[in-house]
Amino acid sequence: MLHYTATTAVSFLGQKPRGLVFLAFCISFLMSINGCVTPSSPGGKSDKLPPIISKTTSLEDALAAGIEFGGATAQSVRKLVTNRKEWPAAEKILYKNIEIGIIEYSNVQMSNVMMLYLSSPVHPSGELFKKMVASDRLVVRHLAWQMATVLPGKTMGKAINSEISRAIFDDDEAAILIPAMATAVQANNMKTAYSVAKQGLLSTNHEAFASAMIALNPEKSSDDLLEYLSLCPPEELRQLTITSIGVFAATISLQHMLKYPPNQNQSLIETIFYYAVSRNSGLSDLAVTLVEELAIKNPVGMAMSLARMPVWVQIAYIEGSRRNMSAAKRNFLTELKRVVAQSEVLEELGEISF
Repeated sequence: MLHYTATTAVSFLGQKPRGLVFLAFCISFLMSINGCVTPSSPGGKSDKLPPIISKTTSLEDALAAGIEFGGATAQSVRKLVTNRKEWPAAEKILYKNIEIGIIEYSNVQMSNVMMLYLSSPVHPSGELFKKMVASDRLVVRHLAWQMATVLPGKTMGKAINSEISRAIFDDDEAAILIPAMATAVQANNMKTAYSVAKQGLLSTNHEAFASAMIALNPEKSSDDLLEYLSLCPPEELRQLTITSIGVFAATISLQHMLKYPPNQNQSLIETIFYYAVSRNSGLSDLAVTLVEELAIKNPVGMAMSLARMPVWVQIAYIEGSRRNMSAAKRNFLTELKRVVAQSEVLEELGEISF
């Protein structure tokens, strides 16, 4: 199954036309909704064949066709409007259509009209964002946050801050804790939204919130993400049945810690060893590398941390190291041998040539 999220699309924000960037958002979102569009949907896609968009097609008819059929028709409409330099007039029409569509359009039509709207040199509209994010329809709220991602700026930042404040005041955080919100606060560099992003990660386990935390505060996020990783019981890591946290979020977290190491003085550092001996090879490889990096800086402290852990963790780590020994691991295991107390662990270490 394709794992494509708004987080992925953010990397393309600098490309033109930005309407195509937004189309990637729309496709990923619509694919994630089961049964969001049916042949009988009110205002849904017509059974008629798409009209031919020609030089003589009126602006109103062209935009209506683009909203109704999308795809190649919408591309022809964008080309027509660009060639005739009619974007100022088109923006006004599309804005009104979006206001109407919040209630009347199908999900696909809403995506089509937003794609056309963002194809223009439109400026961020905090008012339009507020109208959309207040909708009872999830698809409209989602598109509002995605628009905020594609059109970052001071105006949009104020509108986002207003909506977050409203949600907190009304005890309605669930309405905003969606991945598209995470990418929006990241794109708008809203550092004050860090705590909301953290809450989103804890509530949803979605990697978009981990990415937002990292972007908004890379230093602080390392310790917070390690705390998040500790929520996964060791047995889940041992049995390869990870359900307590998001695997993609965990991967992003460990990758980030390689660049911004967490605080080694906290007890949660032992969490990394559980990941190092995990049966999930992707997480294990990252955690093993992180242990090496931390051990180079503080070999005694890391050795003491491992020595305090259950015997099965120590033995599993030693066995894994023996299969893929490096100078850094050898130095670390030398320190471990000096501080370890369990006979089983000492016996395992005795099979290594130091």
